[in-house]
Amino acid sequence: MHRLEYWFVKVLYCLLSLISFKAGKYVANVLFFLIEKVIHYRRDVILSNLHRVYGDTLPMDQKELLHHIYKNFVYLWIEFLQTSKLRKENLNDHFNIKNFELLEEAHAQGKGIIILSGHFGNFEWLGQLINFKGYTLSGIAIRQSNSLVNDLIEKNRRQFGVGVIYKKEASREVQQRLSSNEIIAIVTDQDARDRGVFVDFMGIPSSTAVGPAVFQLRSGTPILFVISIRRDYGKFDVIFEKVYEGPAQPPTDELILELTQKHATVLEKWVRQYPEQWFWVHRRWKTKPAEKADSQ
Repeated sequence: MHRLEYWFVKVLYCLLSLISFKAGKYVANVLFFLIEKVIHYRRDVILSNLHRVYGDTLPMDQKELLHHIYKNFVYLWIEFLQTSKLRKENLNDHFNIKNFELLEEAHAQGKGIIILSGHFGNFEWLGQLINFKGYTLSGIAIRQSNSLVNDLIEKNRRQFGVGVIYKKEASREVQQRLSSNEIIAIVTDQDARDRGVFVDFMGIPSSTAVGPAVFQLRSGTPILFVISIRRDYGKFDVIFEKVYEGPAQPPTDELILELTQKHATVLEKWVRQYPEQWFWVHRRWKTKPAEKADSQ
């Protein structure tokens, strides 16, 4: 099954590397129709998450909301497979960038930068965008269960200027790269199981990774948040904002919790404004506070 999945992704990648963005959108719409109308990919998970957050009062009609969630999900992965079509020369065709000076100012401090985002819009292209702007960036990633697909995704990221740091090596690698004034990108909205701290996200206690807070407190590195808001296939508003800036200090439990809550609150603001662009397909609230207490 893993090999079959790999060849499906590989063939799709080769095909999409050859065709235009306009043709890519056509392919995306075909796959979107199949996933929404035929496969119903993780529909139960999506609806469970939505009703956990909103109860019976969803931010829009359920059918319409599912439609847009599936569209954003499919568009993202087809865009990712078309990354080779993204060029420094055509960035303005795809991105309307706001507050980029925040990144320039943070980089001028020479401490590196931690840039946070969520599974929102097209988070995958943000690394390429920052690299095209002349900055060295690496993202922290989790290995895919299918090693063949994992290697293909990693190759694609590295080919277009985005370094990859796997979680098991992150503690040592991140500190080294920050000390070289590089940028570390972290997507922070997946369930962190018993390794996270519980903060309020979307009104629910949510196990959230402590890495961004720990890295900042150890190094004094500024933390920024960046979001990509979809306007169409391959077209986004990209907005940078400041999350936290402070000196290096011992990473106490209290400070880790406070800083983790800060960036969770920033992401929540965008999810509530554009709920159809977030990854409701994730089991974000799989870990409950009682489960973590029982494991200690």
